[in-house]
Amino acid sequence: MRDAVSKTPRAHFSIERVIAVTWRVLKQISRDRRTLGMMIMMPAIIMLIFGFALGGEVKNIPILIDNQDTGFSTTLDSISVNLYAGQQIVSFLQYDSRVRVEVGSYSLGVSGVDDGTYSASILIPPNFSQSVFLGSEGQNVSYSFLLYIDGTKPPIETSILVALQSALQGVAGSRSVNLDKQYAFGGTKFSGLDVSVPSVMAFVLTFLVLLISLVIVSRETTSGTLPRLYTTPLSAIERLLGYSIALLLLSLIMVGVILGIGIGVFGVIVRGSLILLFSGAVLYALAHVFLAVFLANFAKNELQAVQMAPLIALPSMALSGMLVPVNSFPDWIQIMAKLVPMYYGNRIFEGIMLRGYGLSELWLEFIIIGVVAFIFLVLAVTTVRDRMAD
Repeated sequence: MRDAVSKTPRAHFSIERVIAVTWRVLKQISRDRRTLGMMIMMPAIIMLIFGFALGGEVKNIPILIDNQDTGFSTTLDSISVNLYAGQQIVSFLQYDSRVRVEVGSYSLGVSGVDDGTYSASILIPPNFSQSVFLGSEGQNVSYSFLLYIDGTKPPIETSILVALQSALQGVAGSRSVNLDKQYAFGGTKFSGLDVSVPSVMAFVLTFLVLLISLVIVSRETTSGTLPRLYTTPLSAIERLLGYSIALLLLSLIMVGVILGIGIGVFGVIVRGSLILLFSGAVLYALAHVFLAVFLANFAKNELQAVQMAPLIALPSMALSGMLVPVNSFPDWIQIMAKLVPMYYGNRIFEGIMLRGYGLSELWLEFIIIGVVAFIFLVLAVTTVRDRMAD
């Protein structure tokens, strides 16, 4: 038989056979309307979300200004001169879309930066108008602003500095202004890796946990394992918890790898409690495990299961603040962003790792993720029971 096969002459290349195979594959896909719909809708939805979310510059950054400049008055060549340079700075910034200005005390702004209310607190000194006037007369005068700023978001920090420099340029011209800059959260100047790891961890726990969980659970159905389990005394909740515990352990391995490489190899900063960080990671991963178990019940095959993961993970990445700060989005997209679990995952991981927050600052985020996990658990249990009843 082997000799007969080996002696069979190889057919010449045929474009007709190629077209026949192509037509067969397309016809097979066209019968699977769910897969075909996801292939069309998924890129459309993702592009619309990314386009609306990332289409503009960083703006609406909350800052507080303490203007202690009382102005300067003098007479120059019999002409009365009244200069209010500090107020001009405030006015420039109030009309700058990159920042959203509130006026108050510098110390209140510092506290606001520490608790996340503001991204920067700025102190305009009492003699600023006089210094601007003397500089305009050719005297060598330097200006110094106090700036207390959150350095955990480089795009926000850059936008604040550019907006402030633009305002100073409009008032003081080409004369230099010193910024006495102090970073919040221990005065640490974070590296690009420091500020990236929390968001990367949230994205990994969103995308990979969903992807792996969806594939594993859907494979139970396509391989014929799940129908056999229906004949055993195993209940739906027992099966669900078994899946969830196994998938959660796999998720924790991912977290361990990320933190191990980040801290051990690259020296990433973790200013808060590692125990609280792992607790947040466990809760966040568990929510996505339950989501995956729920969604897997609607996937007829592994291809559909694989398509669901990016459909959720990529919009989450765009809306969560991982790429662009949420407060730079249009108002209606900001509302959408606060419905995305990854938004709260980012806040938990960034709060613990970069700001040193504890449960007293992050209790609301933990509660929200806990509620999300509970909702997905209820949906997963309900869906599993429906499948058993069929």
